[in-house]
Amino acid sequence: MKPMVPAVLLLACMSCAVEASAAKKAVSVALGQEFRLEKGGVARIARSRDSIRITGFVNSPCPKGAMCVWSGLAVLTELTVNGKVLPQGSKDSPYDVTVNDSDYRSYALLVVDRPERVCAAMDPLSRPECLRSLAQRRSDPGLCKQITDSRTRGFCLEDLAAALKKDELCRDVASPTQYCRYVRSKATGDLAACIDIVTFSSRVRCVKELSTEGGGGPRSCAELPPEPARLCRELASGPDN
Repeated sequence: MKPMVPAVLLLACMSCAVEASAAKKAVSVALGQEFRLEKGGVARIARSRDSIRITGFVNSPCPKGAMCVWSGLAVLTELTVNGKVLPQGSKDSPYDVTVNDSDYRSYALLVVDRPERVCAAMDPLSRPECLRSLAQRRSDPGLCKQITDSRTRGFCLEDLAAALKKDELCRDVASPTQYCRYVRSKATGDLAACIDIVTFSSRVRCVKELSTEGGGGPRSCAELPPEPARLCRELASGPDN
């Protein structure tokens, strides 16, 4: 009598065979082109040596009527760029991956594109924040300067000025509210301007440094009008953050 193969083992082998088959069939896709990819499948990006693979799915949808912080649905992908495997969401990735549709079990409809092209294709209201996010990801002030909305452009430059410790970027910020206001307050010795800095840590830092450099410590705040003086004393005497 032939030995019987357990059903569970047989199903597992069949599943492995399906995934292995999908992995072998690499498709070629152009940037910006929607394509279908199965779990374990590989798509090669045209005119490059780069590729994308679906490594798995998350399928734990938020229960009906419940309040959840996220949908519980995700497509897990892995990019290979110039022979280097990049984890999902890597800042070093030259591509953005968009999931257009999926059953979150076996397949997904994806689009791979350059992030600059993704931002350019957005509507005018969404484009500034897209460029701001990309500028932070790339640490590239030039992307900030492409933002037409002056307020968002200023926020973008302030973000990078603080992150890169490049105070010279503040020269292009018309109405600073955060780090660049701190930089300007320091440059002019304007203790009163410190009080209006939006970011608490920068506000405290500004007040502490200027009041100390003025030689009087918290007493330097006495030169301000009553309410700003009170806030100034609290900040100068309080914790650093």
